[in-house]
Amino acid sequence: MKSNNGVYQLNSQKNNFSRNSTSKNPHNLEKIIEKYKNLAKEALSGGDKILHESYLQHSDHFSRILSEVNTLKTKNNTNDESRAVEVSKNENE
Repeated sequence: MKSNNGVYQLNSQKNNFSRNSTSKNPHNLEKIIEKYKNLAKEALSGGDKILHESYLQHSDHFSRILSEVNTLKTKNNTNDESRAVEVSKNENE
């Protein structure tokens, strides 16, 4: 879609999908976190403290996302177990 001033706007749903696709898989997030930690070490060994800090911030960002994903999965598993127990009780009545 094109706006009046000539700037293209992305479809927000497509943008959200591509942004969230990596955050659905905790293994991918763990790899990304390790990647940024390794890049931070390399930057520090090369003497670039600013780049080192930047990579650590990226790593921290993805660590927070991983924590949220794990919390949501735990919550969903608890809800699923509760529903299964409730269905089981209803079937026995």
